Amino acid sequence: ALASGYHNQPEMTQEKFKPSFLDETKTLFRTGDLGKQTAPGIIEFMGRKDNQVKVNGYRIDPGEIEYQLTRYAPIERAIVLPVQVNNQTQLSAYCQTDKTLEIAEIRELLAKLLPVYMIPSYFIFLKQFPLTRHGKLDLHSLRELRETGKSLVNSNYVTPRNYLESNLVSIWEKILSKHPIGIFDNFFEIGGHSLLLSRVVTRVHKELNVSVKLADFFKVPTIAGLATLISQTQYNYQEPISAIPPQKSYPM
Repeated sequence: ALASGYHNQPEMTQEKFKPSFLDETKTLFRTGDLGKQTAPGIIEFMGRKDNQVKVNGYRIDPGEIEYQLTRYAPIERAIVLPVQVNNQTQLSAYCQTDKTLEIAEIRELLAKLLPVYMIPSYFIFLKQFPLTRHGKLDLHSLRELRETGKSLVNSNYVTPRNYLESNLVSIWEKILSKHPIGIFDNFFEIGGHSLLLSRVVTRVHKELNVSVKLADFFKVPTIAGLATLISQTQYNYQEPISAIPPQKSYPM
């Protein structure tokens, strides 16, 4: 799905479209990827020339997210890195600050500035970034901190308290392929990301006849918070009078 140039942008076209080194009668497009030719007609992909990463099908420049994070006064410096979680690439943000910050507040702020797929799934707050013995940023240590931070998520399982929470739990468990999910588990800290979030919104509308905005999830990323929001007057939701939450049991 690539054209022969950029519309009304001859300078950019000249920069990105170059004569092929294999056949000067043909044109190559400069993608920004690095590769090496291992055999005639075979090019081995080696990574990006710039800092762009591909997350859930989207090309993302972490620098754009870092810039928006540092516009938030308490955050002095920010680094955004791709991390592998359950064989999926997700974004983890590391923020240098000496303040106690609320993740929900930062997510809500970013939701006003960036597309939902650019909002990190994880946030780690540090008073000082780790450095190597040469004084450079230690990216390996940062990634290890995300693994440590994951274990800090509240692991106390709380069952649904009503019919609405039970239905929401069922939807989350199907989409996240995770059992059980408690009503206080954070969607983004148990494997949720932007594409799965869109599926949750669609399923909630289909099964509960409730229209939930993507931005709502950044304000209340738990079953308990979302159920409270849905129950408010701006949503057309009426719980069945005789509804009894389905009981679930899980092996201990």
